[in-house]
Amino acid sequence: MNIEDYIASGILEAYIIDQLSEQERLEVQAMAQQHAEVKKALAETEETLLAFTAKGSIEPPKAAKQKLFADLNLDLPSAAEAEKGEVGKTIAMEPTGTSERSIYPFWSAAASIVAVIGIVLSLYYRGQWIDSESKISELITQNQTLAQQYNVVKNQADQYAYNIDILRKPGIETVEMTGLDISPNAQALIHWNKKTNEVFLNAKKMPSNPSENSYQLWAIVDGKPVDMGVFDVAGDMTSLMKMKSVENASAFAVTLEPRGGSVNPSMEQMYVIGQI
Repeated sequence: MNIEDYIASGILEAYIIDQLSEQERLEVQAMAQQHAEVKKALAETEETLLAFTAKGSIEPPKAAKQKLFADLNLDLPSAAEAEKGEVGKTIAMEPTGTSERSIYPFWSAAASIVAVIGIVLSLYYRGQWIDSESKISELITQNQTLAQQYNVVKNQADQYAYNIDILRKPGIETVEMTGLDISPNAQALIHWNKKTNEVFLNAKKMPSNPSENSYQLWAIVDGKPVDMGVFDVAGDMTSLMKMKSVENASAFAVTLEPRGGSVNPSMEQMYVIGQI
């Protein structure tokens, strides 16, 4: 194996920061014992990483270096030798069955700080995400409510436009039907176009009918009741209801009949009537 390639492979750095398996660590120790170049490179790498780790950090105790070299079974160089740059020549390394971590405490502390920062950022952004999700949900709900309100207003506007269009047609005559004793407050309007014989009913002020009954509109023609159709009153009654056409009517009335209507009106169930 080429010694230079071995040194440049990064295995010495991995050995220093305790990133090798036990078998790989023993291999590095054997190479350092057999090759002076490897032993020197390992010592220099150790010093470099220690200097890098200590940069900007709190100065470690003076005894830390002695303990570090003792853990690695290395001879601590004298101050004079260190100043002359002779450290690599005086280090003697002996293989050992086990090896303690060297700068692991420093890397461990750095990793812990990174982990704490990661957790804090994670919690912060999670809170931001939950807050954003809540705001988005509120906006969606508001948009749905606005859409519903818009549809209601649009439908009402369309109905009013339809009603106005009918009432503007030439020949329209309005007949007011007022409540009888059975329902004094009831009221309905007939819009009868005498030119086209079309009849439109506005039953907005009629009471709601039971589900088993229907209202039925009648026209009085030549003194006889004529069926003009059945209808229900419930909810929004702003739209005009188109009923059957009729000619020569003299009056209109509304009775409450069994669902589907009757052949003849139930006089005791007459709610409103209007004369022309």
